[in-house]
Amino acid sequence: MGKKAARTMLYLGLIALAISCFLLYSNNAIKISRFTVNIKELPGDCAGLRIVHISDLHGKTFGRQNRRLAGAINRLEPDLILVSGDMIDSHSDDGSAFIDLLGTLAGRYPVYCSLGNHEQIVQGMTASDRYGHFVKRLRDSGAILLDNERAEIEKNGATFGIYGLTAMLYHYSSEEMAEIWEGAGLKATFIEDQLGPPQDGEVTILLAHNPKYFQEYVRWGPDLICAGHIHGGVIRLPLLGGLLSPDLTFFPPYSAGLYYSGETTMHVSRGLGNSVIPFRILNRPDLSLIELKPLEIPESGR
Repeated sequence: MGKKAARTMLYLGLIALAISCFLLYSNNAIKISRFTVNIKELPGDCAGLRIVHISDLHGKTFGRQNRRLAGAINRLEPDLILVSGDMIDSHSDDGSAFIDLLGTLAGRYPVYCSLGNHEQIVQGMTASDRYGHFVKRLRDSGAILLDNERAEIEKNGATFGIYGLTAMLYHYSSEEMAEIWEGAGLKATFIEDQLGPPQDGEVTILLAHNPKYFQEYVRWGPDLICAGHIHGGVIRLPLLGGLLSPDLTFFPPYSAGLYYSGETTMHVSRGLGNSVIPFRILNRPDLSLIELKPLEIPESGR
């Protein structure tokens, strides 16, 4: 091999090594995202309530028994943890990664979970009871699973209603399918049928895996929505945001961060794991801290 060919091979090898290191970092280095959300009815005594929101673990591990992820959560010192679905991956995962995370956290924080489309896919598999076994382990670990259910917590005299919405699998179809298939688009009436209306006097938090239906969630009436599903768009482009959603929509409108409509805020997690598309680019695994603050209304607006 001549010197020129050897030099070319060396350069190609270095480029391949750099790309490999970049992808390894992009898919395994947890990024802490911090947000402040203003809630109109939040009592002043609850100012600074700290919520860790995670989504889309998909069976991924960060260290043995997910200790690296648990350590990152512990350092954030949350008051509670909200999990907006896809704890398990439908292809081959039995949920052990999420159960290991709960075990490592050792019950330090209340954990409330809702279902994503992957739990529902596993639930529909009749060949095994993988879903039932996962749910039993989850509950034995102390987490609370909200499958079209409400949980209530009291904090400094304030009531927080946490609702876990389970959409139907057909609600995850593309916009084109929703246009031709009646019922494929989720509506606020569906949410009320499943969960009832938000209760008076509470701070209402909705766990809803798919952020696509933001405006329908707003019509139902929560203060805060926690969603995921989009994986941050898999590839995040500067200024343009997430590239692709799981239903193959390019540049999905709700891919990561905070979104507002009236007095409702939605937080969309970029997720922690991968699924059908097994990589992330410029889109590190996301661990989000949401701090609640009272909404200050100017005197002239009262």
